[in-house]
Amino acid sequence: MSLIGDINEMMKGIRQSKMSIWVGMGLALLVTVSLTLTVQLWLAQVVCLLPILVALLAYYIPTYFGLKDRKRLAVFGLVLFLVIGLSLGSALYSTVSNYEVQDVSSDDNLLVAGTVSPSHVEPGDLLQFSVVLTSGNNSSDVHLLLFNNWGDPEDDLNLSMGYSHDSTLGAVYTLNTSSLDEGIYYFQYGVLEGTAWTETPQSFGPVNADLNKVLSNSLMSGTVYSFYSMAVLFYILILLTWWMDRSKKKIFEMEQKRAQTKDKKVKDAKDEKFVCSDCGAEVPGEADKCPSCGAKFDDDELKCPQCSAKLLKSDTKCWNCGKKL
Repeated sequence: MSLIGDINEMMKGIRQSKMSIWVGMGLALLVTVSLTLTVQLWLAQVVCLLPILVALLAYYIPTYFGLKDRKRLAVFGLVLFLVIGLSLGSALYSTVSNYEVQDVSSDDNLLVAGTVSPSHVEPGDLLQFSVVLTSGNNSSDVHLLLFNNWGDPEDDLNLSMGYSHDSTLGAVYTLNTSSLDEGIYYFQYGVLEGTAWTETPQSFGPVNADLNKVLSNSLMSGTVYSFYSMAVLFYILILLTWWMDRSKKKIFEMEQKRAQTKDKKVKDAKDEKFVCSDCGAEVPGEADKCPSCGAKFDDDELKCPQCSAKLLKSDTKCWNCGKKL
């Protein structure tokens, strides 16, 4: 037997077991949480597809394993998306609390070894920002750009840096400050030479926020993201499938009623009788020949026994002479 056949047999056995629903819910939980963390932390370029993928998996995996009751599925969704949100929040907190500063340099290496020290501080502690200008002098216009992820974008900082000393790479510019608002920052360096502006990429850091606040904010952010972007789609999917099943049920009921009406009409037609135009004997409505004399009848037309006018099987009296049939 092929590998695919073995897998199908195994899945069939699981679906027929008493624990199939629990297996489906556990598998859905494992797959959706893993997918969310993987995309959010390492595959940000496909993050726009994440909510719909998670919603589909959260619905169809438990359904495949036998969870057909939509009320139970909705309750499972509440638990699932809460776990996803808390897991995502915990992962975000971990990246903040355990990060290490990455040095930055401009593409043309005019600015190199841009960094900040230390990486984690308490509000009011001293921070030192430094960058090396490889070509220039001790009066170059070097800037530090700071972006607070917790603050208002309008409060982003653009600070001038001062010359500190020369190194083997060039002139070292530094800025010491202890006045940053509490938050989680990104830093970047730039230099203006005449009208030419050169800058480094952004790098994460420093963090001068209380890590307990970071944890609570991360858990809250992860949970809100999970519910407003994923759970909403999941419950919309439940409503859509409920509506589709309801429509199918109505169509099926209508077809059954039509079939019953049709069967009744056929039965009534069988119960109807007419008179043979040749011998006058009564003939069942569905008969194609007279049981008495053997005369054959046209499928669509009969003759009046009194005036021989052509009649339909559905006629109850002769249209020509008025004889009741």
